[in-house]
Amino acid sequence: MKDKIFYISLLFIYILVLSKDSLLYLIKAKEINLNNYKDTYYEKEYDDLSKMLDLKNTSYNIKYGRIILRKINDFYNKVDINLGYDEIKKGDIVVNELGLIGIVNKTYQNYSTVNLITNNDINISVKINEGYGILRAKNNKLVVQDLKLDKTVNEGDKVYTSGLTNIKEGILIGTVKKVLKDDLELDYEIEVEPSVNFYNLKFIGVINS
Repeated sequence: MKDKIFYISLLFIYILVLSKDSLLYLIKAKEINLNNYKDTYYEKEYDDLSKMLDLKNTSYNIKYGRIILRKINDFYNKVDINLGYDEIKKGDIVVNELGLIGIVNKTYQNYSTVNLITNNDINISVKINEGYGILRAKNNKLVVQDLKLDKTVNEGDKVYTSGLTNIKEGILIGTVKKVLKDDLELDYEIEVEPSVNFYNLKFIGVINS
């Protein structure tokens, strides 16, 4: 029995010796991949932050922050950001370098809750060409309703905040994706493709309303 254990041990050591180069190669390759991942991650972080800081060249008074919490069950409704009531207030608008994200709903000492524009409770006055309408969320999609105008609305037209409410004018929301008209072609329901990627929200700016 002892001889059997001895030979099995020798065989095991022999296999380890033969495979050590392969094992070392795999370990090193994994370290390289992890390092590459870290480099790519930090490059992406730097790139995203740099784009956000470009907003400082606008006329808006902007407080910069980032998203700290987004619950799966509220994915299309709200996010928490790391700015509190000493810095921002309810009703301020939240943007990134691509456009409008949402509106500050509640503020606390160290963080605030933001209602996303994909939240069913949000209504925003918007402008498309020379027409004005109301942006709403419908089945996790953005639509503009109550829009009446003489000129045609086309796919690809830009959708901006109108400035008719306390939300500043000219903030990009997205582009017209689909146009549905009634029989008289007076009323429109317009589906909007948001300019912001709501699946990849990180850095934000808050504009005083």
